[in-house]
Amino acid sequence: MKTRPSGMVLLSAVLLLAAGGTAGFLLRPADPPADLAAATDIDSAPVLHEPFDDAHSVEVELTTSPTLDLAFGGTGRVTASACVDGATLSSGEEAARVNDRPVIALATSMPLYRDLRRGTRGGDVRALQKELGRLDHPVAVDGVYGWQTYQAVRELQLDAGVRNPSGSVELADVVWIPSSKVTFEECKAAPGSAASAGGSFASVPGALEGARLSSVPDLDVPGDRRLTVAGVTGPIDEEGVAEDPDFLRELADTPEARAAVAGEGEPLTGSVALNEHVDASRVPPGALFGVSGDTGCLRSGSSLYAVRIIGSGVGSSVVVPVEDGAGLPDKVDLGSALARESCEGGA
Repeated sequence: MKTRPSGMVLLSAVLLLAAGGTAGFLLRPADPPADLAAATDIDSAPVLHEPFDDAHSVEVELTTSPTLDLAFGGTGRVTASACVDGATLSSGEEAARVNDRPVIALATSMPLYRDLRRGTRGGDVRALQKELGRLDHPVAVDGVYGWQTYQAVRELQLDAGVRNPSGSVELADVVWIPSSKVTFEECKAAPGSAASAGGSFASVPGALEGARLSSVPDLDVPGDRRLTVAGVTGPIDEEGVAEDPDFLRELADTPEARAAVAGEGEPLTGSVALNEHVDASRVPPGALFGVSGDTGCLRSGSSLYAVRIIGSGVGSSVVVPVEDGAGLPDKVDLGSALARESCEGGA
């Protein structure tokens, strides 16, 4: 008598066959992705054309003049004073009163040395006009004391508490300060004392006279440069010194410069860059061959290009053509495509 397999036995057999097939599929080596299977050696790369300003990070040292005495411009009796040791005085504010008339602090880039009124011309007028603009009384900076300047001075005088503003700048009514805000070190004219033209009103820290790079970086491209520090930009010479008066005045007004002058905070850092960028190109370092010093060669198809290496970055070299006015290709050869050792002899 024949015995038929039960349903449970048949089910077990089916499950064993399925498990074996699945294991075989999972253990079979995977086929490589189509894009990898067809991969070939890269023998060229694109060229990135871009402006290049040869920027370098730098540390900056500031130099200041000795302690400065602020001087009265006229004579009379000091009837009030804003001077308190350690307090600050800003340009445009009342510094003192002489014969009960306000004496206004002014931080012009050129110290005022004469009375200024309508019709006056000169560099001191231009300096006054720049400071009026900074104090929110904008005028044309043309060195001519015209109607617009007259009106701006009247507004400044009214803001400072002058009851009958003349619109003219009399030396007796102003005291020059070296920056937009100064800190009193010593008060020298208490109320009740006599004020005289040229007599000392108070002493303050000296004016900022220059900014110098701690060390001049190796510069890859010749050309005039600018220094940017604490958000202020101005010209700098080949020795790494910035002495432009307008730049120094603006820099002196920054919290970073005040802290540096006082010996507080971190050393000043900035950047030096070309005034005008040059047209340069970025290429992979592997595209260069026949390199000697700062020159090398590129190849694109049947054409050769002599280049000067002016900078480098992560995975790239910055180059310009050796010959002025020459252009560079949009693609360069790499690897085994470079069969030459120099640009000599043409393609």
